[in-house]
Amino acid sequence: MGSADRFEAASDRAGPLQGLRLSRGRESASPARHADPGPGFLGGPRRVHGRPDEPGARVESGGVGRRRARDAGTRFRRVERFLSVSRSVLRLVFLPSDAPLDYGVRIGRLRWRRALGVSEAAEPSEDDPVAFGESAEVVLVRGSRALPARLGRPPRVDGDAPVPCVPLSVADAGSVHTLRELEERGWPVSTANFDPSSAPAVAFLPERIPPDAGEKIRAYATRLFSSATGRVDPEFRALVFEDPPEHDRPELVERLPESARRLCDVGCGAGGAGAAWKSRSGGQVTGIERNAVAAERARSRLDRVVEGEAFSALEALAAAGETYDAFLFGDVLEHLEDPVGALAAARRLAAPEATLVASVPNVGHLSLVRDLVLGRFDVLPAGLADAGHLRWFSRSFLEEALEEAGWRTVVIEPLAGAPAPAAEAFLSWSCAFPQADRGSLTTYQWMAVASPA
Repeated sequence: MGSADRFEAASDRAGPLQGLRLSRGRESASPARHADPGPGFLGGPRRVHGRPDEPGARVESGGVGRRRARDAGTRFRRVERFLSVSRSVLRLVFLPSDAPLDYGVRIGRLRWRRALGVSEAAEPSEDDPVAFGESAEVVLVRGSRALPARLGRPPRVDGDAPVPCVPLSVADAGSVHTLRELEERGWPVSTANFDPSSAPAVAFLPERIPPDAGEKIRAYATRLFSSATGRVDPEFRALVFEDPPEHDRPELVERLPESARRLCDVGCGAGGAGAAWKSRSGGQVTGIERNAVAAERARSRLDRVVEGEAFSALEALAAAGETYDAFLFGDVLEHLEDPVGALAAARRLAAPEATLVASVPNVGHLSLVRDLVLGRFDVLPAGLADAGHLRWFSRSFLEEALEEAGWRTVVIEPLAGAPAPAAEAFLSWSCAFPQADRGSLTTYQWMAVASPA
C-alpha cells in the first residue's frame, strides 16, 4: 500500500481533514484494511495494511496516524488563514471618471488588476462614503489613460504619506507602438522628477490616513493626492497618455491653403492645429469636438467651437447654410461610426475650390501586422491600437472613402512616424512574399489631400 493510502487511513478519524482524500498514482483497488484490537504504540488502535496473514503485512499505530493528521490539518488551516490575509492585503479602487465606461476603460482597469496581482476592484460613485474594510493597503487610481507596469505585489508604503505612482510620458517609452513591443523592450527607467500631485495613482495605508467621519471618496482622494510626497516605490509606475491632445500637426497644417478664409476643423481637440493655421493665414476657424474638456480649451483659441458628434454637427452647419473653403480631419475618421457619412456631410459644406486634408493611422503598419502574426492585439489609450478606433484604414480604403463621399483625391502621402523596433528582421521576413507592400509596413499614417469631385 502506498503512502497515499496510509494518509487516507489515518485521516478517517481526523476531524480537521474529514472528507479530504488524496488520489493514488495507480488504478488498482486498495488492499483490505483490518483493525487490530491490540493497543497502538501511543495508546490508539492500530491499522493493519494488507491481510494480517500475508507476508509483509505492515502495522501502523493509529496514534501516529492521528498525530500526522492533526499536523496536516494545522498546516491546512494555516494556509487557509494565509490566503485569507493575502486576499485582504491590497484593495484596488478606481475613482469616478468623466470618461464613458467603454471597453477601452474596462480593459485598462483589467490591466491595473493584473499589474497589482488582484482579482477585483472597487468602483465607488462620487458621493459614496469612504469604506475600505479591513484592507492593509489601498491603491487609488484616477483617470483612464494610464498603462501600469507589472508589479505583482502591493506597492511599498513605509510611512504616513501616500506613495505616488511614477508617471511616465509616451516619449519616455521610445519608438514602441504596441503593448507587446513595450513588454519586449522593457519598461522605461522611472524617475522621481515629477509633481506627486499629478500622479495617476497613489498607494497608502488607511490606518495611517483615516478618513474623516462621513467623508466622501472624492474629497478623501483629493486630500490623498495633494499630500503625496516624493518618496516612491520605483517599480510602481505607469505610462500616461496625454488627454486631451495638444498636437499642432504642422505636417497637416502646411497642406491647408493660406488663401482659404474659413476652416472647419473636425475633431479639433484642444484647438492646436486650427490655432496654428489661424495664426498663419488670418482666417476664421470653426472647430467640432465631442470631448467637453477639449472643446472648452479650444474655445479660447478658435473663433467658434461646436460641441458634439462630427456627423450631426456638420449636418447642422449645412442646414444653417454655411460654407467652408478648407477642412481638416486630423486623426478623427477612425473614431467615427460612419466616416464616409461625415466626409459626405463636409462635401455639402464645401465651396467649389475647397481643400480637404485628412490623416488616418495605417492598419498595415509593421507593428500591428507583426503583433497579429504573433497572435497579439492589445488596445491602448492612444496610438495605432487606440481603443477608440472604430474603423481601420489602409491607403486604398482611404481613397475609396473619399471617392464615395464626393471628393477627388489629389494625393495620398505616407507619414513614417517613429520606426518600429527590430523592423529590419520583419521586413526581411516579408521578402518571402513577393507582393508584400513594404512601403505600407513602414508607414505610420496616411495623409490625403482632396478637392470636391
